[in-house]
Amino acid sequence: MSTYNTKVHLEQGGETLVVESGGVIDIKTGGKLLSNGAQGAALTAQVTTITHTAPGTPDYAIQDLINTSAYGFATKDEGNTVLSVIKNLQTRLAEVEARLEAAGIVIAN
Repeated sequence: MSTYNTKVHLEQGGETLVVESGGVIDIKTGGKLLSNGAQGAALTAQVTTITHTAPGTPDYAIQDLINTSAYGFATKDEGNTVLSVIKNLQTRLAEVEARLEAAGIVIAN
């Protein structure tokens, strides 16, 4: 007698869905992943993405803010590096938000 093992199955008793190594849950267009029968709340709306001047040389060792120059940073490259990191975070979070919305995990804004 042969046995048949699936990569996605319910545990005995039917209380837990198990996805084994190599198994996939594929949520098709229009499908949703719900928690307690509902989607998660929409994320806070994204504000306008900032623009910035790329630093000549990225300077990730940010010093204490200063008040003796117009930049507030020890160097212009420090200020531009901070802005580039913030912009990167905005971009990456927007990508995560789009994927969560596409998977039906959160409601679109």
